[in-house]
Amino acid sequence: MSTEPYAAHYRQRQNDVAEIMERNEMPDIIPGTDVIFAGHEGGDEVVLIPQPTSSPDDPLNWSKTWKTIVIANQSVFVFVSIMTPLAISPLTLLFEAEFRKSLPEVNMLFGAAAITLGYANFLVVPAANLLGRRPVVLVCGLVCILANIWQGLVTSYSSFLGARVISGIGAAANESIMPMVVADLLFLHQRGSSMALYFWAYFLGLFIGPIISGAIASQISWRWFFWVCTILQGASFFFLLFAHPETKYDRPPTSVPASRSPTITDFRTSATTPGAAEKASEGVISSSSSSEAHMRTQSPRAVMMTTAHHIANGRPSRAQFSLLPMRKRLSIGHSHHSNASNGSVLAVLLRDVASPVRILFCYPIVTWSALAMGFAANALLCLNLTQAQVFGAPPFRFGLDQIGYTNFAFAAGAAVALGTAGPLSDGIALRRARAGAGGVLEAEMRLPALVPYVCANAAGMAVAAVGYQRAWPWEAIVVVGYSLVGLQVVGIPAIAIAYAVDSYKSLPGEIMIAATIVKNTFGFGMIFFFNDWAARSGYISPVLLVMALTCGFSVLGLCVFIPWGKQFRRWTKDSKLHSL
Repeated sequence: MSTEPYAAHYRQRQNDVAEIMERNEMPDIIPGTDVIFAGHEGGDEVVLIPQPTSSPDDPLNWSKTWKTIVIANQSVFVFVSIMTPLAISPLTLLFEAEFRKSLPEVNMLFGAAAITLGYANFLVVPAANLLGRRPVVLVCGLVCILANIWQGLVTSYSSFLGARVISGIGAAANESIMPMVVADLLFLHQRGSSMALYFWAYFLGLFIGPIISGAIASQISWRWFFWVCTILQGASFFFLLFAHPETKYDRPPTSVPASRSPTITDFRTSATTPGAAEKASEGVISSSSSSEAHMRTQSPRAVMMTTAHHIANGRPSRAQFSLLPMRKRLSIGHSHHSNASNGSVLAVLLRDVASPVRILFCYPIVTWSALAMGFAANALLCLNLTQAQVFGAPPFRFGLDQIGYTNFAFAAGAAVALGTAGPLSDGIALRRARAGAGGVLEAEMRLPALVPYVCANAAGMAVAAVGYQRAWPWEAIVVVGYSLVGLQVVGIPAIAIAYAVDSYKSLPGEIMIAATIVKNTFGFGMIFFFNDWAARSGYISPVLLVMALTCGFSVLGLCVFIPWGKQFRRWTKDSKLHSL
C-alpha cells in the first residue's frame, strides 16, 4: 500500500502547525497554555492533553464504558458520603430537645463534621498520591460505614460530636479524590462537564440529604436516617471494591532538549504497531507537569496525538484492581516521578502536605478559585442554617419533612447547572481557541462562562434575604430564590476550579484541599454567629453580605484574570510543583 497519502497528510500537518506558530508569533507556551487544535485554518482536530501512552491500561486509553463506570462510582460515593455529615439541618429542633442544647451547640454537630472534612484532606491527598486513589477511597468508605453505625447508636451529645468528627474524616475523600480521578481519566477538553458532575453530586447530597433526613425523622425516627445512610454507603463500598480500578498512572517524562516549537504528527495506539506507538509516546509534550510531560523537555519534533487518531478501547489490568495497586511507589525510585532526589517517603509526604498551603497563599489563581468556590458554597450554607429558623416559625410553621422538601428547589437549580456549566465553559474556551487564538488554548478562556452564575447568585440571595425578612410567600423564596442559589452553587465552583486545574494540571488534589479549607473554615465560623446575627438584626444584612462576597470575588477574578491571568501563570511557571 502506498505511503504517499500519509506523507502528504504529515506535510500538511507540519504546515498547519507552522501557520499556527507564525500567526501567533511563537505563542508563549507555559503551564495553562496549550496548542489544542491542529488542522487547516485554525484547526479542526483537538490535540489530546495530556498525551496518552500506547498501553491499553493507561486510564486515558480506557473505553468510554470503563470511564463512565469509574466516574459514576465516584459520583455515587461523593453523593452518599457527603449526605450523612452535612444533611442534618431539618433535625435541628429535634436535637435541641433531645440533647437539651442551644441552637449554636446543635449547629456544632454540623461544624465538627465540616471542619474535619476540610483538614483531613491533608492526609487523604498525600495518601492518594503515594498509594493510589483506590485504596484511599475504599478506606474512607469503610470509615463512613462505621461512623454511620456509631451515629445511629449515640446516647449523648459528646458521643454524637465524636461520631461526627469520625464521619468527617471518612467523608473527606469526597472533597478531593473525584477531581483527581477526573484528571487521571479525561483529557483537558473533556473535564469541564465531569467537574460540573462532581459538584452536582456533592451538592445534591447536601440538597437531597435534608429531604431524606426530615422525612424519615417525621415518620419514623431520626436514628433511622443514619441506618439508611449505612445501607447506601455499604452499597457504594461494594461497587467501589469491584468496579473502581486504580486510575493513577505514571507516564514517562520526556528527556530531550527544549526551546523548539512543537510539531504535530499522527499516530494510532494500535496493537498492530506497538513499537511505533511506544516510540511516539516517548516524544509527547504538554505544558503542564511531569505526568503530562514537561515543556522544558519538549522535543523539537514532538508528537501530538489528536482526537481523530486516538482509539479509546483499553481496559484496566488485573493489577489495577488490587487493594494496593501503587505499592511499588512505596519504594521511592521505582516510578517515573519518584527519584533519588525525593529522599524518602516521609519527604514526599511532607511535600504533599505543604504544597496546598503554598499554592493557597502564593498562587493568586488558586487563592481566587478557592475563595470563589468557598463563598459560592457558603451562600448555600447560610440558607441551610436558617431553613429551620425561618420555616419552622410563624407564619410558615413547616414540619420537619416540609422543611426538608424545600431542598428540592436547590436540587432543581443544580440540575440545570449540571447540564450547562461544563458544556458552556468548555464550549466557550474551545470556540475562543479556534476562532481567535489560532488553536492555542489559554486557561482564562473559560472564565466568561461565570457571568450567568454570578447573576444567579445575586438574584437568588436577594430574593431569599428579602423574602425571609418580609415573610414573602414560601413559593417565592423557595421556587425562585433557592433554585437560583442551587444553580450558582454548582456553576461557580465548577468553572473556578476547572480554571485553577487548567493552570496547574499536576495539582488537582492540592487545589481541592486549598479550596476545601477556605470553604469549610469559613462555614465552620458561620455556625457560631450566623443564626444569632439573623435573629438579632434580621436576615437581610447577613444573607446579602454572603451574596456580596460571592459576587464581589467572582467579578474581581473576571476583571483581573481575563486580561492578566497569563502573567500570573508566567510568574509561577518555573515552580517545582509543576513536576509533582
